[in-house]
Amino acid sequence: MGLIHAWRMQKPVADARTAHQRGGLAFVTGFDLDRPVPVRRIRKEIDVVIRAVEAVGRRCVGVEPFLASVEIGFVRA
Repeated sequence: MGLIHAWRMQKPVADARTAHQRGGLAFVTGFDLDRPVPVRRIRKEIDVVIRAVEAVGRRCVGVEPFLASVEIGFVRA
């Protein structure tokens, strides 16, 4: 993971912060799976995204897998 993961996490966190500052009530982010990945690793990535976005004033309300992607919904906390 390392630096590549940190670089990829900047976009969802920055988007969540911008939406929060603009007064948006809902925010949706997610990630795509480019190859088969163990479920344990997917769950770990979901937890990382949730913790990062909740730190900017959001609360997770749902995680929805769809084929080779995952969407995570948040509302203003």
